[in-house]
Amino acid sequence: MGRKLLVLYLTAVLAAACGAATDLTRHKIYNKLTISVMWAGIFMNLFFFGIGGLKNSLLGLGLGSLCILLWILGMLKAGDVKLYMAVGAAAGWKFCGYTVVFSILIGGVCAAGQMVWKKSGRASLRRVGIYLTNLLYTRQFHCYRPESQDAYFSFGSCIFAGTLAAVWLLCF
Repeated sequence: MGRKLLVLYLTAVLAAACGAATDLTRHKIYNKLTISVMWAGIFMNLFFFGIGGLKNSLLGLGLGSLCILLWILGMLKAGDVKLYMAVGAAAGWKFCGYTVVFSILIGGVCAAGQMVWKKSGRASLRRVGIYLTNLLYTRQFHCYRPESQDAYFSFGSCIFAGTLAAVWLLCF
């Protein structure tokens, strides 16, 4: 693997690390971070690899933006989607795809662990079941909202773990 590609992967990992840090501490991923990494990723890809790099960066940005469907369903926050877009713009579409898949898998494991740890698993699953039943019978979509702020789950940290897993898969 070339140094240029390593720089792009490192940019994506550092962006995800900063996003995870602010998501854990302030429950927010800032636009200053995501927008600047998007632009930096686009320009670095263009500078390093020409039009092919620009295409790869824009495809990564587009793949990350498809995660807006998960935001619409209430599964992600907008900052998470923008962090995916930043990772895709910096490291390309393949890296972004691996990051999305790994972070969702890691997030599922972490969420299940958190439910067991807090001993709220049964009640949480019951509320989700009621939500899905109402959705099926009424055919009216409403975003799922947890009952308390205590149910907050920092998905930015899962995105960071997903970027590390993508680096591991693509580099080693």
